[in-house]
Amino acid sequence: MNAAAQNFSKTYREARDRFLQAARAAGGRVNHHEHPLRGPEGEVLATDVARIGPEDAPFILALGSGTHGVEGYCGSGVQTALLAEGFADGLPDDTGLVLIHGINPYGFAWNRRVNEDNVDLNRNFVDHAKPHPENPGYEELAEAINPRDLSPETMAESRAHMRAYAERHGHRAMQHALSAGQYTHPNGVQFGGLEPVWSNRTLRMILREEMAKARRVVFIDIHSGLGACGEGEIICTEPETSETYKRMRRWWGARVRSTVSGDSISSNVPGSITVCLAEELQGREVTPMGLEFGTVPIAEVTMALQADNWLHQNGGPDNPKAKEIAKTIRDAFYIDADDWKEKVTAQTRDVCRAALKGLHE
Repeated sequence: MNAAAQNFSKTYREARDRFLQAARAAGGRVNHHEHPLRGPEGEVLATDVARIGPEDAPFILALGSGTHGVEGYCGSGVQTALLAEGFADGLPDDTGLVLIHGINPYGFAWNRRVNEDNVDLNRNFVDHAKPHPENPGYEELAEAINPRDLSPETMAESRAHMRAYAERHGHRAMQHALSAGQYTHPNGVQFGGLEPVWSNRTLRMILREEMAKARRVVFIDIHSGLGACGEGEIICTEPETSETYKRMRRWWGARVRSTVSGDSISSNVPGSITVCLAEELQGREVTPMGLEFGTVPIAEVTMALQADNWLHQNGGPDNPKAKEIAKTIRDAFYIDADDWKEKVTAQTRDVCRAALKGLHE
């Protein structure tokens, strides 16, 4: 096993323990934000924050993991690996390193991409006092996206409906219908919620506590599931004409892609974490990104999400298929192979080093 791989884990509990041990060994100050629910073995769930560097640092590099629950296997492993290898030892004296572990701890522990309310957290940061964004493509495909059962016949019918939609409207429209979020089907895939959920409120509090004194902040939210296996894309949610995008291209080059321009592997979705950063850290220069690592073909990811959602509506962990489906969705968002773990860690390390350089330009 290589050096990076030994920092990745097989369960949320193991991942949390490893992260906290590595944070303390690196001299970090650790805070815990305990979730009201428990994990599958009765374990405590929490969003944990490790901070290294001065409390009043004008520059902050932050890394988040587990926004999409089960994707925390990737993000947590990378965070722990960077701590264990001594990445924080090279921080400039005026810079703080903030690691936010398990932003959606419930989904992480229960092997779900969504939270305890079936909410996709990265679609939840909208203004819920206003009319929610519409997704007409999802409405047209709702029955196909959320099949009544997982039989071969039903799944084949689901794929046929989605192929037909793509043929009529194009593959980008198909991707948007599937992934841009929806606010009308609480038990469906990609539900964005009707109010700020626990993880939304907790993350906002963490940002105010840890970053209010900073002048410049880079926030790297680690994701997995889109793109070529092991390859990372830096996702910007602002247009190419924005100062944020121009800054990101200057720091990280061509691997930066904008969702607004349609250049990214990700759709341009409402209510992502970048909205939260902009709202909570007004008056500061904030450079927020999604760092997305590829796993398996998108068709397999889609089927895993469909199976997970079907399970949610049919008994959840009490269903006889629960363990099988939990493994299916975990495998869709996390490649349990040493070379993949080393690859995603190395790329994140490079992105972080460039961020430190950029913060001081």
